Amino acid sequence: MEIEGEIGYFGLQEWWQSALTQEERNTILSIYKPLGFGENALINGKIYSTSQTVVGLLRGLSSWFKKPEYRQICYKIIKKAEELASDKTPVLDLHFLYSSKIQIYYQNRDKDPFALSLAIEACKQQIGISEKAKRAFLKEFNGPLPSHVGYSQLCIIMEKQKNYEEVIRLSRIAKEQGWNGDWDKRIEKCKKKMEKIK
Repeated sequence: MEIEGEIGYFGLQEWWQSALTQEERNTILSIYKPLGFGENALINGKIYSTSQTVVGLLRGLSSWFKKPEYRQICYKIIKKAEELASDKTPVLDLHFLYSSKIQIYYQNRDKDPFALSLAIEACKQQIGISEKAKRAFLKEFNGPLPSHVGYSQLCIIMEKQKNYEEVIRLSRIAKEQGWNGDWDKRIEKCKKKMEKIK
């Protein structure tokens, strides 16, 4: 049977068949039901054009599988999205992809031994494009910047590791760039903790 739908449109047929087990494919099709789409729109129906990118599609798909029991599916989807990301991928697609990667790996840090280091990697990836993402947000939405998962989550991780200097450094950069968050409060808290150590 020919695979069409979004999977077919973006040339993901081989990945769909080889990276995912039959059980995983069935789980995806039973759960992924976006509004306004037909039955199994992921693999059924001809698509002739879309404004969505392949990274945007996979990032959106991953958001349906954030429950711990589906994390292996989510990991596979995120991994494929990262493999397909390129210089041509819109920066906001990357920004939201890294948000999803941070969230899924961080929430499973006690279940999978590799999860925390991948969450940290994703924070750094998102921070690495934060200036570009900021410009894209301001251009597209013309309002105050939202919170930044990468900066916030990395600050939380660093604070737990008692790396207060790094928390202060990150908070200052995030504040300077204009990302929404309680940066001053975080800085003060870490300064006080540093004082206690002295």
